[in-house]
Amino acid sequence: MKKLITYSMLAVCTFSFGQKLFIVKSNEKFGVVNESGIEIINTKYNAIEEFDKLHTNWAKVELNNLYGFVHKSGKIVVEPKYQKIDNFDVYHQGWAMVMKDGKYGFINNTGKEIVPTIYDKFGEFGEFNKDWILVENKGLKGFIDNEGKVVVAIKYTYVEKFDVVKKNWSLVKDTKGKLGFIDKTGTEIVPVSYDSIEAFTNKKTTEIADLD
Repeated sequence: MKKLITYSMLAVCTFSFGQKLFIVKSNEKFGVVNESGIEIINTKYNAIEEFDKLHTNWAKVELNNLYGFVHKSGKIVVEPKYQKIDNFDVYHQGWAMVMKDGKYGFINNTGKEIVPTIYDKFGEFGEFNKDWILVENKGLKGFIDNEGKVVVAIKYTYVEKFDVVKKNWSLVKDTKGKLGFIDKTGTEIVPVSYDSIEAFTNKKTTEIADLD
């Protein structure tokens, strides 16, 4: 996080009823006081960003290289425990991606961790199915929905786009190399137990195998 403060006191925002807040610095640590001189955020942070930059009424703070958010009232809304916090609304409305211990998850706009920080990668919402996002952990793939709930278990090494072989079906492959299909409800509509699957067409039969 870029340290924004170079002076001992700087007006950073106007609070309710026109009251100004000031970022203050003491012993290389930053906090916030109001215009009555009351310290509403302790001078313990390595850096404080501007209020309202990433979220209305919140300021991103850094403490020992970990990040969180404080409210203008002085309340901590997200404990500084994340290695990284991205902008809100990039992946999903009201969500911000966070990283902890090298793994990714999401917080929502109330500060709640809506998706635990256990994933290595995310796709994009709607890329495979409306309101679903592909997630990956240790090379295994599955889906979560727009409430952060797992709708397809994270257990497949390969997940194909829906509708390629059959409408509303997606070809999947497990760790044993077995093939099957899931549908758009997340159900294994064809058990993942086959070595190969052949798609019948009017012109030819196409074998589906050797998927990475």
